[in-house]
Amino acid sequence: MNLIFIMCIIVAIAALISIIFVLIYNKYQWVIVKLDKGETNISNYLEIKYNILIRQFEFMKTKITIDDDDFEEYKLLNTKISLDKLNKNVNDLNTLINRYMDNNENLYQEEIIAKITEEIKTINISINSCKKYYNEHLVEYNHLCKSFPTKIIAKIFKYKEKKFIDEDAPNTLKILNQDEES
Repeated sequence: MNLIFIMCIIVAIAALISIIFVLIYNKYQWVIVKLDKGETNISNYLEIKYNILIRQFEFMKTKITIDDDDFEEYKLLNTKISLDKLNKNVNDLNTLINRYMDNNENLYQEEIIAKITEEIKTINISINSCKKYYNEHLVEYNHLCKSFPTKIIAKIFKYKEKKFIDEDAPNTLKILNQDEES
């Protein structure tokens, strides 16, 4: 009778561990799906912004003298690069165009430029919303990677902490960890 009781306890413990394992694994999968959705949306909006900026560049070329060498690396930007690199390149292109715009104030009077500027403002709102969504879920993912017992699943499936989309994004994970330690 003791042997049956011990076997039942072992089976119950194994079942409990299996259930916990599956729940944690599913939590990871849920967060990973959210991160993938965020990355896809950010990437799509960055591609749209890139196309708008290229339209602006092409229009500017008809109105002012532009050094094509400045824009050479951006003309055929491969949008299949990493999200961080795509984000950086689109922002660099935007900065470069803004520098030309600031040096040629008369461009701001153009109706097409006004429309493009509004499109960029709108797309920037969408990009920032997607980055916020991504970074919020990234906090949860990184927290799972660092906490026990979810850290065990991270080791088994080789899940590693990820960086925020923008370097200047607040690292809420550090704030969360400081709160837990207090």
